[in-house]
Amino acid sequence: MKAYIIHVRTAYNREKHMECQLMGRNLDCAYILQGDKDELTDYVLQNYFRGKMKSFSSMASCAYKHFLAYEDMVANNIGYALILEDDIFINKRFDKGLENICGEINAGKLSNFLISLEDSNLKYVRGSIRKKNKFLYRNKYNRMAGAYIVDLNCAKAMLSEVEKNKCHLPVDWFHNHCSDEGLIDVYWAHPTLATQGSLNGKIKSMIDSKPSSVYRIASFHLQRVYKKMLWRVM
Repeated sequence: MKAYIIHVRTAYNREKHMECQLMGRNLDCAYILQGDKDELTDYVLQNYFRGKMKSFSSMASCAYKHFLAYEDMVANNIGYALILEDDIFINKRFDKGLENICGEINAGKLSNFLISLEDSNLKYVRGSIRKKNKFLYRNKYNRMAGAYIVDLNCAKAMLSEVEKNKCHLPVDWFHNHCSDEGLIDVYWAHPTLATQGSLNGKIKSMIDSKPSSVYRIASFHLQRVYKKMLWRVM
């Protein structure tokens, strides 16, 4: 599978982190290096963004890098691809999980989809709708934008929305906007396969000022245990 790594080149520690995460996996990896905050131009802001997103900011840079991945998919006619931000931690179920998901995509002939793989915001598929040997569940919204699979039709739909109306939201909220407008179909993967390090406390975020710390790591772990139990009985 093609994998795009949304990489901020000034965060040098993250490149080695991603190399460790992806080592030995059957992925054709491409790093999206263009579009760091200090490389944004008036042309990029004018053609991709409006409102508060039309700014020389980390949020605009992050969104632009995701759009560059979609553009590469279109240019190279890539059927579907894995998008990973460079602070992601993938878990031990990752390889088997991708295999199961791809099998369900092909069996169901799914199209125009964005599949959320992460639990960074501690949201899970409700236990009451889970089914044995079913890995994808329709949902109105995604679970952030640190790890997801997107197909070519979905990439085209989102780029068309950017071309027509520009992006006025952070990229994960932009995905939700596209879902609200009926432009794309969002699915949640169960079980989840990844967590953003900037949210589980292991890596400092490039957007907010919260430091990584033992306290944040422990707090996130305890919250995740509780939320998994809660969503299981919902």
